Amino acid sequence: MFVFLKNKSLEWTSLRDYTFIMPAVSVGNIGQLSVDLLISSLHCDKLARLDHPIFVPVVGSDPYDDVREKSLMTAAELYISKEKKLIILQIRGLLIKEFCADFLSQLVDWIKKCSFVKTVLLSSLHNYERVDSQLTGSPFRYTVTSAVNSSIEDELKTLHWPALETRRSVWKEGNEEIIFFPGGGYTNLLNKLCTQMNIPLVTLLIFCAEGDNIPGVLLVTGHFNRWLNFVPVANDTPSWKFPASWKLFFGAPAPMTMY
Repeated sequence: MFVFLKNKSLEWTSLRDYTFIMPAVSVGNIGQLSVDLLISSLHCDKLARLDHPIFVPVVGSDPYDDVREKSLMTAAELYISKEKKLIILQIRGLLIKEFCADFLSQLVDWIKKCSFVKTVLLSSLHNYERVDSQLTGSPFRYTVTSAVNSSIEDELKTLHWPALETRRSVWKEGNEEIIFFPGGGYTNLLNKLCTQMNIPLVTLLIFCAEGDNIPGVLLVTGHFNRWLNFVPVANDTPSWKFPASWKLFFGAPAPMTMY
């Protein structure tokens, strides 16, 4: 599934003291944009690209470099920060639903082989699906699998990031309470697979809507940075480096002639 770049191959077992970060392809693209910001700010090195039929092929100029002729980006790529001990997966292309289960199964097998310290999934949920108890207070939520060390959950609680509430299932009879990820893409399936494989997965979430979600991304990554201290903070503001691709995030302004 991984195709290494020239002179970039490594043994997966050498990543035992690394943290793995990946986005969910979910509402508002919060996870993917947050990963973009992390890769750009930490000056991560591209390690490999992913080859799997789940990805709709896409190619373009390097989203993190102002000199666009240097390299090309593809639908899904793997990055590494040796300084911060991070492996980061970015997914840019559309996903073909029929191949999702096979892709996640292979991905979870690879995560198990690497024996990461922890895996962090950045995801998002539909604003309009909130229950009454979620309408006020923090928009952030988290979930953890049973393999996550209790000290990690204690760290998240000290950051005042509440656990995602359970809710009654509308698909089953009775009053069974479930974890529900509306708009979260493959968040639910990945959590189930990691639980079955005894993989420590932390899922960080935010309620949002479609549209310009840069403010939401800065909230998520700012909160994330308080936990794992990726970049230095000055005056309560992390020193993020915005990706070059964000300069044209919503295209050029509307032409004046239309008025």
